[in-house]
Amino acid sequence: MTRLLIFLLGPFEVTLNGEPATGFRSDKTRALLAYLCVEAQRPHRRQRLAGLLWPDLPESSAQTNLRRELANLRKVIGDPQATPPILIVTRQTIQFNTSSDAWVDALAFLDAMEATEPPIPQLDEASAWHRGEFLEGFSLPDSSLFEEWLLLQRERFQRLALD
Repeated sequence: MTRLLIFLLGPFEVTLNGEPATGFRSDKTRALLAYLCVEAQRPHRRQRLAGLLWPDLPESSAQTNLRRELANLRKVIGDPQATPPILIVTRQTIQFNTSSDAWVDALAFLDAMEATEPPIPQLDEASAWHRGEFLEGFSLPDSSLFEEWLLLQRERFQRLALD
């Protein structure tokens, strides 16, 4: 059984070992997790992530905030105890580890919907994962770059669901 479940299609929800994961410091922590999950195909430079979430702060302040939110995120999702780790963290980059013991509804949905000629049962299962709009009701009004990314992802998932 997967020990970390991350639901992004519909309201944001995370469960760890069957229990709701609580303790997220802020919506920025949730936004960081969502972004890393959906953009898991490559590592992301810390500088870019800090600018995405804190575009109006000086770089040093944004980097400090990123470190604080990353520490909180790793604790909440049980990353320090996970083998393999859920997040691949270096001094320069952060990446969601798709080989970890974590399941993300949005990634499973994308795999099913973007497959060439997926079988009908796989499509039925994928449609059940789509519980609503991507990150339904979620917003970071002080992070215009994140808001732009969020809008594009909502349109992307909605288009795939309609197809």
